[in-house]
Amino acid sequence: MPLHCRFYENQFPDKDDVVVVNITSIQTMGSYVELLEYKNIGGMILHSELSRRRIRSINKLVRVGRTTVVMVIRVDSDKGYIDLSKRRVSAEEVAKCQDRFAKAKAVNQILRHTAEKLGYETDSQLEELCQKTAWYFDNKMGKKAASYDIFKRVVNTPSLLDECDIDEPTREVLVSNIKHRLTPQAMKIRADFEVSCFTFEGIDAVKNALRAGLKLTSEELPIRINLIAPPLYVLTTQTMEWTEGLEHLNRVLGAIRESIESQGGTFKIQQPPRLVSDTDEADLRRHMAELEEANREVSGDEDNEDENSEGVGEEDEEEDEDEMIGNQVNGGDKA
Repeated sequence: MPLHCRFYENQFPDKDDVVVVNITSIQTMGSYVELLEYKNIGGMILHSELSRRRIRSINKLVRVGRTTVVMVIRVDSDKGYIDLSKRRVSAEEVAKCQDRFAKAKAVNQILRHTAEKLGYETDSQLEELCQKTAWYFDNKMGKKAASYDIFKRVVNTPSLLDECDIDEPTREVLVSNIKHRLTPQAMKIRADFEVSCFTFEGIDAVKNALRAGLKLTSEELPIRINLIAPPLYVLTTQTMEWTEGLEHLNRVLGAIRESIESQGGTFKIQQPPRLVSDTDEADLRRHMAELEEANREVSGDEDNEDENSEGVGEEDEEEDEDEMIGNQVNGGDKA
């Protein structure tokens, strides 16, 4: 059977704690939930504690199987009763709770996997491992889930676990699991924007604006700009620090905006900088491939035309310039 253990040393949450719960059933008086951080012990949200506003539909506020953030308003550890409130939690408290929950869950998963590798058979053995490692650091730092930041440092400094009361085989397996799960990975950040210019400078103004953005590329934060279909472009980078990456892409977009607007052009952000998944990247590549194929089909149709006017020749010349821009933007010309 899989091993289980609560995320923190205390068996029950304290009054006014903000916790993550999963709704298991909805009854006449309230909703029954499980506290995910406390080994799924039960609790209850009275319907009067669901919202500050008038409740017209309970199902719009709570639904079986849904995870939500609530505040603890009463705890009876002897009887095991925990009363909770959803309406008393602020948006800021929700964000902090979700961040703490994600960190504590990651630590808990690492320790569970370590216990399984070591052949532990009971939850009490896992709890003892938590007591000697994660909870030890939480108590030392005076903060729940503080062990997450310690574990991240263990990736490069395994000696940080020397102060834990664990034997060498346990330490080796724990370090291996920490490195496997917490080694930083580069995150992809993307922004979609439109840039165009219908003044005399025209396409040169667009090229100059994109080059202004590419001047901000660096080894730490390499910038790429891909043409989707005029006037839509995609700006991407990869970084270990997503906050720094978001700020950098905003600076790049600012440089492009300043350059194109100074030349009489227009700039518009379609989608601001954001983290993207591998699925998003795959969708982007597929969309670009479809556009490229469509462009090839159009070019083939034009080659088969018997009548070629001077106007058509001018359009071809503009398309050649567009292609040249695409190549430059993709990294061919970063001057």
